[in-house]
Amino acid sequence: MNFDRRLFHLCRLQLLLALAAVLPSLNAWAQAPVIAIFGAETALEENIRAHLSIEERCSSEGRRLNRLLPQIRRDVERAAQALGFYGISHIIEFTAGDPCWSLQITVDPGRAVRFGEINVNIDSSAESASLFTDVLADSPVRTGEHLNHSHYESLKSLLTAAAVENGFFSARFNRSELAVDLQRNVADVNLDFDPGIRYQFGEIRIQPISALSNEFISRFIEFEPGTPYSTAELVTLRESFNESQYFNQVSVTPQLSEAQDEQVPVAIELEMRPRRAYMSGIGVSTDTGPRVRFSYEDRYINRKGHRLDANLGVSAIRQEPDISYVIPLRNPVYESLRFSAGYLGEETDAFSSDVLRLGATYRSRVWGEWMQNIFVNFQSEQFEVADVSERTNSTVPGINWTRTKSDDPVFPTRGWRLFAQVSGASENLFSSISFTQFTANAKIIRSLGPVRLLLRAEAATTLVNELEELPASLRFFTGGDTSVRGYQYNALGALNELGEIIGGKNLLAASAEIDFSVRPGWLGAVFYDTGNSFADFGDMNLKHSVGIGARWLSPIGPIRIDVARSISDSAFRLHITMGPDL
Repeated sequence: MNFDRRLFHLCRLQLLLALAAVLPSLNAWAQAPVIAIFGAETALEENIRAHLSIEERCSSEGRRLNRLLPQIRRDVERAAQALGFYGISHIIEFTAGDPCWSLQITVDPGRAVRFGEINVNIDSSAESASLFTDVLADSPVRTGEHLNHSHYESLKSLLTAAAVENGFFSARFNRSELAVDLQRNVADVNLDFDPGIRYQFGEIRIQPISALSNEFISRFIEFEPGTPYSTAELVTLRESFNESQYFNQVSVTPQLSEAQDEQVPVAIELEMRPRRAYMSGIGVSTDTGPRVRFSYEDRYINRKGHRLDANLGVSAIRQEPDISYVIPLRNPVYESLRFSAGYLGEETDAFSSDVLRLGATYRSRVWGEWMQNIFVNFQSEQFEVADVSERTNSTVPGINWTRTKSDDPVFPTRGWRLFAQVSGASENLFSSISFTQFTANAKIIRSLGPVRLLLRAEAATTLVNELEELPASLRFFTGGDTSVRGYQYNALGALNELGEIIGGKNLLAASAEIDFSVRPGWLGAVFYDTGNSFADFGDMNLKHSVGIGARWLSPIGPIRIDVARSISDSAFRLHITMGPDL
């Protein structure tokens, strides 16, 4: 036993001695050499470091390191020339150190070569040459700028990519020359680019599906066989299929390997979403209190793509069941005919209203990206405002336009939304009243450094003989979560002789808000709101409020909690809302 113990201690001693012997070497191996570069601007220094290929360890001897100097000199010169510094001078030396050597590179870049004449000739028809206009306009190669070889190569790549995206699959450069003249200190660019023959779309192959007819699916396609090939057209088609809400998976693939006679077949494969969907949800806002929502959707009643939507929203002060039948037209994504029926019951401190509605709406895309709705609604309304109860019947035709543009659908840092509507009714057209109403609103979001600025404005006016003729649903009330915070929902409006709120013919409201990050996923906010509705512009009495808030960027969208103080009435109010900013 004693022998075994002595043997154990002896082995442990030998192990410790061995570790002590190799420890300096391990420490040197773990250290990294220092490479110091002097005299170079940031871009040049980074490029030199990227070009250096030194794999020697701290244990490498000086003679071995010195053999690397010729290669290092070549690396430094190549890195400098890539950025236009052809006259660079340098001093490069290794320095011994403990525990590791270091490399010092001192450079004098000299005067940078600049781009001189830029000659890009595109051998093509006038129509095809125009496809490359944007590439040339955004070219990183510009006369007078510092020579950068990567910019020159980027221009060539952009021209080639634009050619392929537009069906010029045999595009080539007959001449590609970067002529560096060190006497003039300029580099001239000479490119002769031949796109070649432009291919066209060939046969469009739609994989049959039982739910929708090929004739209906063909309406999504805005090009036909013989149309000049364009990748952008295929991307637009894929997006249209996705936005239509009919399909779960979409594949739009050019069959380049099967191209014949300069025509490229296109294969379309689609997988349907489930036909029927049932949804329910619970939410809360300080305007309406707790609310529940149920919806049913039949996404394709027949092979022509007709849809049925039914919704029910219920809260303490608002009940809104409705049903609609949608018939897709020429372009199923942007053009449709909708027939709807519904009921809206609303009861606030200012009014109560029960509205039965029947309507038809023609929806289409106009002016590029604007959505237009032409509608006619018949509504029968029983309402009570300031203890005055009436029933009206109205046939209200109208038209509205809307467009939203943003860099993110849920939490944009830059974007805007515009909406405008004109509607009216006439006693000569199945209505008990006559009026014309104009409504417009806008919202803009901009990033200003570390904060976001959110601006909102709304204006409306009604041409009618007497305010009392308008049913409650067509009068303007304001105040609440999404208008003038610091006031109860629809608690602002024109007053009668007794000081009771009766709503208004006109409306003005605006808001300015700044929000800023306080921690990941959370924002703070400060805001100012103003607005009111009124019978006549001469009686305008805008209310004002200020406040602070918090925003949680939840997975389902921003949830906002605001505390607002009404300046006009010195009262505080809590507001809770959720949903996207635009």
